[in-house]
Amino acid sequence: MINQGIGQNSEATVTKAGSKTKIIKRYQNRKLYDTQQSCYVTLDDIAKMIRTNEDVMVIDNKTKNDITAATLTQIIFEAEKKASIYAPLFTLREIIQNANGSISSYLAKLGAFPKDYAQIQAIHAAPVVDAGAVKSSYDDMKQSLENRVAKAAADSAELNAGVGQKFDDATPSLPNSNKSLNN
Repeated sequence: MINQGIGQNSEATVTKAGSKTKIIKRYQNRKLYDTQQSCYVTLDDIAKMIRTNEDVMVIDNKTKNDITAATLTQIIFEAEKKASIYAPLFTLREIIQNANGSISSYLAKLGAFPKDYAQIQAIHAAPVVDAGAVKSSYDDMKQSLENRVAKAAADSAELNAGVGQKFDDATPSLPNSNKSLNN
C-alpha cells in the first residue's frame, strides 16, 4: 500500500519500505524546487541529499517527465569540472570514439548494466501524465505520481534482488588506461 504524505505545500511519497521519495520539480527557468521543504535547491543540495541516502526524484514541471538521471548526470559533470584529477585522456578518448561521448553507452558496452536495464529504463521514461491529456486534475496527477514511484520501487527491489550477486562476481574491469600516461 502506498501512502502519500501531502500537505498544502509538501509532496513526498512513502513507499512500501517506509522510505520517502523526495520530489524535486525543475521549472523552465532551470530552478529546482523541493516540494517537501517548500524551498528552492541547488545541484549541490541534491548531491548532499543523495550522499545521505535520501531517495530523490526530479520531475520536469512542464512535461511531468522524470529527469532524475539527467540531473544526477549533471551533478557528476559539475563535480568533474571541479576535480583536481581527471580521468586519463586515453579513457576519455575511448569513450568518445566507442560510445559517441556517452558514458552510459560506454558502460553498457563494458557490460556494467543488467541485461534488462534498457527495458526498465523505458518503463521509467514514460511521462507521469498522458501526453494526450489536455488538463489533469491535481488528484489525478498525484495518483499517477504515486503509482509511478511505487512501480519504480518495485522494479528497483526486483532488480536488486536478482542482480546484486551477479555484479559482485562479474563486474567488468575498465581497460588499463594509465599505460598511455606512463609512456
